[in-house]
Amino acid sequence: MAIGWSSGMATGAPVLDDQHRRLVARLDALLAAVDSGQDRASVEKALRSAGDLAVRHFARDEDCLMRDRCPALHANGVARAEFVEILARFRVDFEHNGSTQPVARDLETALASWVARYVPGENASELPCVVEA
Repeated sequence: MAIGWSSGMATGAPVLDDQHRRLVARLDALLAAVDSGQDRASVEKALRSAGDLAVRHFARDEDCLMRDRCPALHANGVARAEFVEILARFRVDFEHNGSTQPVARDLETALASWVARYVPGENASELPCVVEA
């Protein structure tokens, strides 16, 4: 199971694309840990790794947003809230069911959908924070 980075996700801004590429890789590592039935500690480590990177990425967005330079304010807030909700639902499911194929499939579906909606591609190339990056 994997989401996988594709060139269609690229904005053309190397810093932003690197952040997104690393986030997708960490989400893939989390999916692999759950899908392969790894123990609780391994899944927790993968979850923390993905979550920590996302927090750092969203913090950079917040810095840009607090300066009122990003016209995507609402979309970024929605993306952040949905990401937190996906991880919260996963945590409940994982606590109840452990590392199982159904838990992995549900997580993959949610994360792949989130990435498709919020990891920008060509349409993001004109955002001020992308141009500046």
